[in-house]
Amino acid sequence: MSYTNSYKPPPKVTEPPTYPEDEPIDLNFCMPIPKALESDRVKLVPFIPSVFTSQYLEAVSSHPELYDYHVYGPFHTSRPDFFYLWFEERMRSDPGVLPFAIIDKTRPAPSTHPSQGGALAGLLTYLRTEPAALTTEIGHLVIFPPFQRTHVTTNAVGLLLIHALEVPENGGWGMRRVQWTAAPNNRPSVRAGERMGFKWEGVLRNLRPMLGEKEDVRTTGKGEKRETFKPGAKVEVLKREGDPLPGVPSWDTAFLSLCWDDYDRETLDKMMARTG
Repeated sequence: MSYTNSYKPPPKVTEPPTYPEDEPIDLNFCMPIPKALESDRVKLVPFIPSVFTSQYLEAVSSHPELYDYHVYGPFHTSRPDFFYLWFEERMRSDPGVLPFAIIDKTRPAPSTHPSQGGALAGLLTYLRTEPAALTTEIGHLVIFPPFQRTHVTTNAVGLLLIHALEVPENGGWGMRRVQWTAAPNNRPSVRAGERMGFKWEGVLRNLRPMLGEKEDVRTTGKGEKRETFKPGAKVEVLKREGDPLPGVPSWDTAFLSLCWDDYDRETLDKMMARTG
């Protein structure tokens, strides 16, 4: 019996896109997009590059350590093209990803964007969203240093949990599972998930390659060569003879989840309102 295989990989994004301020951006997401998600102290709005990129890069440029446990980055104001290329390839081109700008309503908005309702505090996304399976993930979390260990992370994650797990008649998506992943040695991220109610499930070894950690592409946010691997890189595979991805380390991933039968809206609301 004969057969064919006509599969072609999707075209790779090779040129940084432009995001004109006077044109709406197609966020290309597989679920209805909320205009905003809001608590008393935090607001989440879709991350529009033409609005938030300059503020974001200004905040992260002097803190490359924010990307120690991400498979991408760091980013820097001197190379916005790196950020735009990443956003197009990893955010906008993936229908399972929806990025949000995190706005801290307790701090003043910048003079350049007085109407945004507060200060930009970071970025957070839904990802690996599968409507047919009723599952999604919360990740790509970057909280700027001045906003760490405040109400920001709890409120931002809480808002995404509520919207994902509430049934449609209550304004949510009705997901059955929301997952949280982290490098196993990134204890602050694991603890943050557990603090929000996610339950530990285990570690999947060698789950994905870290393409950005290959020696000839490993850079600082400024585009300069970076000599060291990130802390989450598993470099043992570099000794494997004949590996299809020579020079590319692996990434182990810890999985946690919060499912419909774990979800307690009252508990989340109390956590988000906590001031101490």
